[in-house]
Amino acid sequence: MIRKNYLIFFLLIIIYILKFKNENEIKFSYPLKKNNYINKKFMIIQHTCLTCGLFSFYKVSLGCIHKFIAEGYIPIIDIRTYPNIMNGFNKTKINNWELFFEQPFNYKLEDVIKNAKTIVYLNDSWRFCGKWPDQRVLPFTDVEKYYWHHFANKYLSIKKELIKLSKKIMHRLFKSSKNILGVLIRGTDYVAMKPIGHPIQPNLTDIIRDVKEMDKKYIYDYIFFSTEDEIIKEKFSKIFHKKVKYIKSRIKINYDYSKKVFIAYNNKIKDYIEYNKLYLLNIIILSKALDILTPKCNGAVGIFILTNGFRHIKLYNLGLYP
Repeated sequence: MIRKNYLIFFLLIIIYILKFKNENEIKFSYPLKKNNYINKKFMIIQHTCLTCGLFSFYKVSLGCIHKFIAEGYIPIIDIRTYPNIMNGFNKTKINNWELFFEQPFNYKLEDVIKNAKTIVYLNDSWRFCGKWPDQRVLPFTDVEKYYWHHFANKYLSIKKELIKLSKKIMHRLFKSSKNILGVLIRGTDYVAMKPIGHPIQPNLTDIIRDVKEMDKKYIYDYIFFSTEDEIIKEKFSKIFHKKVKYIKSRIKINYDYSKKVFIAYNNKIKDYIEYNKLYLLNIIILSKALDILTPKCNGAVGIFILTNGFRHIKLYNLGLYP
């Protein structure tokens, strides 16, 4: 019975991969080379959302890339030409997306605009792109995890220098230990504003209780802790002391819960490139933990796509905000 289930699982994966591979071969019958713009159709994708964070852009971009490669386009993600949290709400000369991720087939936005003959612009991409990995459907099935993991590695890979930097940080924090519990806690605007249709976040008391139980059971060397909320960080650190490790940041967001405004508009986030870089590094490191504890959120989508697998998973499934 077990062998039969494994056989079915791998057959499904093969079907997914072959289906997408065949679609690409039909649309791209010629070899794709960098800086080759002749007879190619480019889709410049703009996810025009003022309040969306890095991994909201990431998941929607995956869906867009998946859809439009299959339709014969080379998709290019653009966050330069419209206001968003990744450019400080101002148009920028460079496409900051390319500081964090590789574009499909190694093209760059500026080169495409200068050299390509056929360009289609897609605004409000979340309205028109196909299915993307969404936080509301977590946990992914084994097939979905495998598929999106390999798809992202191929078409939306993280810059190599950031991967190298994450490894240096992990060595500094954990030395050679792999016995790490990763903990992601979403606070600030998400908890204060309770956005309709988004996953309900667990309260801090429950998270602390569950981390204690997991630590007692599995005896971790370290707990890698990630949150954008300074209030949560202080409470968590007081309880778990030296076992807690996190990336220290000069950006301190003491969120005012009474005002209930989106964190994107917080005046502390002046160095938006550094802020998003640290966020991405946190998600990379969480994805490398032995075990994970996380609520449903866009950061968790990134964790489950980037990971090669966890031993134990604690995922809070509390429904959606009404």
